Amino acid sequence: MTVTHRWLALSTLGLFFFMVIVDGSIVTIAVPAMAAGLHVPTSQINLVIAIYLVGISGLLLTFGQLGDQLGRIRLFKWGTLLFTIGSALASLGISLPLVLGGRLVQAIGASMTMANSYAIVTDIFPMAFLGRALGVESIFISLGALAGPGLGGLILAYLSWHAIFWINIPLGLFCLIVAWRVFPASSAPAQTPTIDWPGTLWLITAAASFYVFTSTLLTRPVITLLSLGLFTVALVQFSQAERRAVKPLLDFAIFRHPLFSRSLLASFMSFIAAYFFTLLAPIYLQVVLHTSSQLTGLILMIAPTIALVANPIAGWLTDRYPQVRVMQWGMVLLVLAEIGLVLSNGQHEPWVLGGLSILISIGTAVFSTPSNTLIMSSVPAEQRGMAGATNSLTREFGMVLGTTLATTTYYGSLSMLAGRAALTVTGQVPQHLLHAQSVAYLAATILLVIGLWLIRSRKVMTA
Repeated sequence: MTVTHRWLALSTLGLFFFMVIVDGSIVTIAVPAMAAGLHVPTSQINLVIAIYLVGISGLLLTFGQLGDQLGRIRLFKWGTLLFTIGSALASLGISLPLVLGGRLVQAIGASMTMANSYAIVTDIFPMAFLGRALGVESIFISLGALAGPGLGGLILAYLSWHAIFWINIPLGLFCLIVAWRVFPASSAPAQTPTIDWPGTLWLITAAASFYVFTSTLLTRPVITLLSLGLFTVALVQFSQAERRAVKPLLDFAIFRHPLFSRSLLASFMSFIAAYFFTLLAPIYLQVVLHTSSQLTGLILMIAPTIALVANPIAGWLTDRYPQVRVMQWGMVLLVLAEIGLVLSNGQHEPWVLGGLSILISIGTAVFSTPSNTLIMSSVPAEQRGMAGATNSLTREFGMVLGTTLATTTYYGSLSMLAGRAALTVTGQVPQHLLHAQSVAYLAATILLVIGLWLIRSRKVMTA
């Protein structure tokens, strides 16, 4: 594979990552329009979001396993095709069942590609360039995180809600053409592939119950408790199923690699902590500082924009210096940023938050790029599909758990300060909002300190 083909393949993988991430958030802003167009209650439209997120999370490990057996590039191609077909079905918008069916097909295709993307990058790039390659892929992930709500709002301003799915079709076809013409061919499987069906079903159950748990945490306590119980049972059963399986979705022996297990856990902590800022920053800007929507949008765009430059630099650092050391630098920056947020308990100018968001962006890039590199390079080649899928699954659960913990900590603290249940920021005392914010960011700081401890161990440094 030529150098040009490698970087073209990387750009294609990144572009598809961009689409998958955008589709996780773009529907949120279109919920009212979809409800009106399909003549159904808004609560039913939430199923369009749920089926996509649950489908991806529940199938990631399954397709990581199949990627190791059938060929990762083969699954990427089929996943791209399915995602494009699902987008076309959802775009028709004839009825809610058809849209849900399209979203399910999208989720299956997205899961096939996400489960194998990291492994494909690791397979086609020499180890000396792996950090830079994963840094470039992170650019597309940052753009996806930035573009979702904004792109959705722009589309709905000029077109119908169907267009949020139309845009995937030409991009998907482009990725498919490049994948078939540029990617190296997958070798034929040496044997009939084996699917761990019990593990798959229990993981889907865990993903679905976890989504219900996080969605009802502050509003429906009975359903929250029932879903938490089901989630716990599903995890226990999944663990037992994997220990019995001939070819498990998740071989727990993979966690015996200290670089893999500790890097993964530290990443999980960073994913959780990241969503504290995502949730609380808009509240601080608009409710406490009374910043305009336009200025709020510009300030919140700072971090993803900085990431476009920080990620390639982080990739270069990863290839040049010890990867664990670079991870430590990034985590220290994240801890310092969170401490700054904890101490920002006064009504400061917006530029203070903007400066801290720059520090968060740089810290995230400097930490995540070497972390992804270590996670993928610390396991045998035949387990890269499993490792990449586990990494993606960690990010998905971290996103949901981070949002849940941030919401619970913030509104729980606000309720204690107000002396009554507080499920909204409307009408709250500004000083109470600031104190609740500080408590939430303190929780995020503790998570990041745990992550830093995990990667500063001598055992990791000498592995």
